[in-house]
Amino acid sequence: MSGGRWRRRQTAGRREERESIRTRHSAVKSAPSVEIREVRPRGLDELSPGFVALEAGHSVAVLPPAAAAVCRAAVPVAGGPWMGVTSSGSTGTPKLVWRRWPDFKAAASRQPSVRGWVWAAPFDPWSFAGVQVAVQAWANAGRAVSLRGAGPGLWRTLQEERVDAVSATPTFFDLLLQNEPGEGAAWTPRQVSLGGEPLRPALGQRLSARWPGARFAAIYAAAEFGVLLKTQRRDGWYEVDALNRRGLEWRVPDGVLEVRDERGWRSTGDQVEVRAGLLRVIGRADQVANVAGTKVNLAEVGRLAEEVPGVARAVAVAESSPVTGQVVCLRYAPVPGEDPGELRRRLEACLFPRLPKAGWPRDWVVDELAPARNAKRRVR
Repeated sequence: MSGGRWRRRQTAGRREERESIRTRHSAVKSAPSVEIREVRPRGLDELSPGFVALEAGHSVAVLPPAAAAVCRAAVPVAGGPWMGVTSSGSTGTPKLVWRRWPDFKAAASRQPSVRGWVWAAPFDPWSFAGVQVAVQAWANAGRAVSLRGAGPGLWRTLQEERVDAVSATPTFFDLLLQNEPGEGAAWTPRQVSLGGEPLRPALGQRLSARWPGARFAAIYAAAEFGVLLKTQRRDGWYEVDALNRRGLEWRVPDGVLEVRDERGWRSTGDQVEVRAGLLRVIGRADQVANVAGTKVNLAEVGRLAEEVPGVARAVAVAESSPVTGQVVCLRYAPVPGEDPGELRRRLEACLFPRLPKAGWPRDWVVDELAPARNAKRRVR
């Protein structure tokens, strides 16, 4: 399938750009009258030719560069052109999700103040989040840059590429701050966009203190639904009126957000809390431990742990137990310089009074908690 990759080099010019476009009739299911072009980008900067093809009326499937098991749904016939993006696969086999190209363009902010900006992100270029960043740059005559890793060298990359805006997960930004060079860094973003996982208030405060002049946006989106919520708040809460303004029907049965579209009611798979006109995403609904018949929300345990001063990141996981079936294990990364014994005592003092006994961690593991794919927090 290497012939379907986009191979774009600045020195090759338009000839390679034309040669990089391949039409596939068998790899992706479609109606006989729909022509589909495959794109297999290795970086965000290789998506632009696909956008040109979409503008010309062709439907485009964005796939990983290497052969991978991707469920490929048929492209819709009406309302195109369509762009298929590869879902994260966090809940199963990655799948191709089709969305209308005009919807991608409508979600991009087109303001004179951002024209020509350099946009950067650590997201896979075939993912919904990665494509959104690339569309944002393309729509404003800017440039998209893929970010790799989160070590000290990344600060140099941000400076050398003259990045104006970064879109990434809270976990990515947390690691970025921790790996800032000791002598400080001259790079400062104009805009910080956070998405892909819940934003914890403590991190929001740290980011605001580090870059007080930057614009902030927290985004709740998924390939299957598009952008659902967007806010300038930095405490993990969204204004639910944003859903109402978009004309979306929504509900929260058993604490899980559902949205109604042309296919009926569909679950986002995310557990949320709604209070006083605000909505907070807690975590995936399947992140639950069954401790002697009591269900414990693991995302909430991790959130509470991260409220403790001295805890950089925390995640609660379920472990097998011959007595209770499962127990909660807390993995946490201390802020450098913290005393391990004192930090453990602070964690116990915070968690035990606020959690049911079934939710008390029975195993405590100090862990670096390196991010998962797309710079997301590891949840298992």
